[in-house]
Amino acid sequence: MCALSDLKMGRLLDLLDDWARSNDVGGEVEPPHRLPPTRVDDSPPLGLDLVRGEIRTVIWATGYRPNYSWLEIPVLDRKGMVVHDGGVVSSAPGMYLMGMQFLRRRKSALIDGAGDDARELSAHLASYFDSQAVRASA
Repeated sequence: MCALSDLKMGRLLDLLDDWARSNDVGGEVEPPHRLPPTRVDDSPPLGLDLVRGEIRTVIWATGYRPNYSWLEIPVLDRKGMVVHDGGVVSSAPGMYLMGMQFLRRRKSALIDGAGDDARELSAHLASYFDSQAVRASA
């Protein structure tokens, strides 16, 4: 399954790179980036011992499309998606998104891409907190 996923991702990235080259936007985007093939241990763990208490939190994420019906802030568009600019939700100062498809770059939804987005968003967040501190002291 991992090999097939890697193959599918490679095909998608090749398609996007071909489009960028044929439309002369190569200089406007990052150079092509490819992750190494997914490596799976020969004998991966197939179960967890929840009795020993080493795991204290479980985040359950399922489905193929986001559902923000639980979000009680008016930040959704008519299709139910959060309106943002590169992860910054302008209608709710201090609210940010991470891990969304194409948030800031092609790899934004991947673990490898979240780090780059986090660095950029943390700079914006620090600026936000600095502006709040200035207002509070004024």
